[in-house]
Amino acid sequence: MRISDALVEKILLDTKTTTKDQLNKLRDEAKAEKKTLQDIVIKTGLVNEKDLTKLYADETEAPFIDLNPKEVKREILHLIPERIAQQYGVVVFDIDKDGSKLLAMEDPDDIQAVNFLQKQLGANLKVFVATTSSIRSAIDQYKGTMSNELTKVISDSDEDSDDDADEKVSQEDLAEDSPIAQTVNLLIEYGVKAGASDIHIEPRESYVLVRYRVDGVLREANKLPKKVIAALISRIKILANLKIDEHRAP
Repeated sequence: MRISDALVEKILLDTKTTTKDQLNKLRDEAKAEKKTLQDIVIKTGLVNEKDLTKLYADETEAPFIDLNPKEVKREILHLIPERIAQQYGVVVFDIDKDGSKLLAMEDPDDIQAVNFLQKQLGANLKVFVATTSSIRSAIDQYKGTMSNELTKVISDSDEDSDDDADEKVSQEDLAEDSPIAQTVNLLIEYGVKAGASDIHIEPRESYVLVRYRVDGVLREANKLPKKVIAALISRIKILANLKIDEHRAP
């Protein structure tokens, strides 16, 4: 949710959340840090994200929903593609008794987005405003756990794999849309989400162990088939601009 600075000022003054002098200081801070007034207000703790979103909802006469991402069913979430959810900051979180699709949006006044969604889902929509963080958490639900995601990617690659070619890396393995490339992307993505400082990919006798260092402690995250190690290393070397045929030096 992005609220204009002018509207944030109006909301804060109308609700007597701040004084004009305090507002001037907030403006100066926003200008100095090159951030929006909304970001500074939340950062300083003057108003938290949820309360500011509620005030915004009251101001725009849009219904507020305290969205719990864990309660959104995957089949309902997938009524719109993930890329659309990302683009417009919107999720379908439920279906009403009359068949209306219930939408949580960052900006319910985005007429272009609403019109597009009506074409996708039908005209029977009910739009609510929700916090940006809750919507982003709901969008994260498009992806399953890392184990499920990796299992799907690896199983897709098994269909074309050659068990006698464990150490051989084909051009298909190194393609941007290959299962190996997706595996590396997932390992990094979930590492970032876990707040890991580093990722350890450790070949063992019969499998490859993946561990994340979180808060100084190495924690096991997943196990991969041993046969993927050569392609995995080559893919990481490509991302690091290293020569994939150099095996004597890191």
